[in-house]
Amino acid sequence: MFYGMLGVFVFLSCTLSVRASDDYYTNLKKDANSGNALAQYKLGAMYLVVSGDYKKAFYWTNKSAIQGNSDAQNNLGLLYYYGQGVDKNIKKAGYWWGKAADAGNASAQNDLAMLYKNGLLKDARCDKIMDLLNSSAQKDFELAYLNIGNLYSTGECVNRDMHEAVIWWEKASIKNNGQAEFNLAGAYMRGDGVFPGSGMADIYLKKSCSHGYAGACDLLKK
Repeated sequence: MFYGMLGVFVFLSCTLSVRASDDYYTNLKKDANSGNALAQYKLGAMYLVVSGDYKKAFYWTNKSAIQGNSDAQNNLGLLYYYGQGVDKNIKKAGYWWGKAADAGNASAQNDLAMLYKNGLLKDARCDKIMDLLNSSAQKDFELAYLNIGNLYSTGECVNRDMHEAVIWWEKASIKNNGQAEFNLAGAYMRGDGVFPGSGMADIYLKKSCSHGYAGACDLLKK
């Protein structure tokens, strides 16, 4: 069962003109150098997304995270997890996701839950995993919907309940999550938690493929 983690780097949309972007960057760097945490986070995100300069992205994201910016803390966790701009360090990824999760960051709550679930951090407890995932889901985070559904389907941390799993996967499907749609297709094929033979399996397979899930596309070719 695939569990969704590592949501996305939180970053800003760069839709400025070249001239405006130059002015924006100059002012942003000035503010970042003066110690503004939001500017430091935004500058780190620009280095990450626009230029792919991971070392500079880490430098500014780290500065912002230390000052308590939760989006920067989430991104810093991802940089440590992937080993981008810094040596890979799961423990430090968990530390910064923990900081961001405590501040209410939905992506960090989901990813921290998955670190615990996969045994990559000490003191993993089912109540902690479910609390994190439920907090993330309350903020409409699609990977939390997927992961809660997966737990109900396997009976990990909760009693196995395919009807409940389907409910959570449907929430993720509304947000175009291809893995959840693939899982729903499988449930309809088996009649597990749903009524079989309704044509929904084919519908969800097509949706899953259209949203980029390779396993669904492979099945449709057979």
